[in-house]
Amino acid sequence: MKRRGLAVFLSGVALSLFPAGSARAGDIVAFLAEGRPSEVWGRGFGAALSFSFFRVVTFEGEAAQMTALGTDRGMTSFTGSALLSPPIGKLTPYAGLGVGLYRQTAGPDSQTSTLRAVIAGVKLQVGGLIVLKAEYRDFNLSSDPLLFLESRFSAGAGISF
Repeated sequence: MKRRGLAVFLSGVALSLFPAGSARAGDIVAFLAEGRPSEVWGRGFGAALSFSFFRVVTFEGEAAQMTALGTDRGMTSFTGSALLSPPIGKLTPYAGLGVGLYRQTAGPDSQTSTLRAVIAGVKLQVGGLIVLKAEYRDFNLSSDPLLFLESRFSAGAGISF
């Protein structure tokens, strides 16, 4: 009986160490982006859905559309990522790796292949539900892409759930 009481007490202490806001499991964010090199890429947009586990690991799915300078040129990408994301109060820096697919078009030509990304960013929890996000992605496009994409900066806002 004493062991059960001690276990309940220790469980209560452990749970009290986590603030009430830590129960949020994920977020959905819409973002605007700008690709590099800037001589090739204009602006883009996208959305990401992420889920956190154990408060330090995040899995994310992202869809993005980038527009290249010129007519009828661009890229659509779908990326799945694993990120280390230790929260520091309302701020959550994160970094990790992503893999996915991309499809580029340049006039009548198109190409579909795979991509890899190194990702670093930060999220800020504002109020109860709002999350702001800024991110950098360094890309490695497989095959011989129609348009070279080195990296992307993005900023967005969304909701936390």
